[in-house]
Amino acid sequence: MKENLHELVFILDQSASIKENYDDALSGFKKLIAEQKKLACSANVTINAFGKGIIPIMENKPIEKVRFNKNLFPDSGVCPMIDSVMKTIDDVGERLSSTPEDERPSKVIVTIVTFGRDNASKKHTYDQLAEKIQLQSGVYKWKFYLVTDFSINMEKLGINEDDTMIIHRDDKETFKAAYAELNEKMTAHRTK
Repeated sequence: MKENLHELVFILDQSASIKENYDDALSGFKKLIAEQKKLACSANVTINAFGKGIIPIMENKPIEKVRFNKNLFPDSGVCPMIDSVMKTIDDVGERLSSTPEDERPSKVIVTIVTFGRDNASKKHTYDQLAEKIQLQSGVYKWKFYLVTDFSINMEKLGINEDDTMIIHRDDKETFKAAYAELNEKMTAHRTK
């Protein structure tokens, strides 16, 4: 494993809630990436968004080359959150298993951003996703974070309360605050 390389995986909900606060969400996410660039370890970034289906935004791109535009959340609707997260985990896992051992990142950090109320997944259940998260965490030592305004998801997904950032919709900069908290936790994990 490459000790000085980490992979940061983001699975982003395209719900109307994010679209309504797009500038705040994008600004918070950009600042998170900018802060992660400053760390001594390099990182590659994978971003998938989910709306009516899963939309790959970027895969395994060096963090220095990550750019954002207004199309990060191009769609909205009933979201297949569980299916999208399962597919992303499976895709990243398959890619890493086919990567030579000495080129694999030493840490994989997965962040799920979701509101979860309108989950339309058809292939998988919360229990299956929770099992997958526990497997990846326990066996492969992946770290999982959750950013949500719907705290029941952390329990259903098996993600620790300490690894969950709650978005408070009544705050003016709801996403910036959540991404700032995520940055602190992600930085602590990446630098230990």
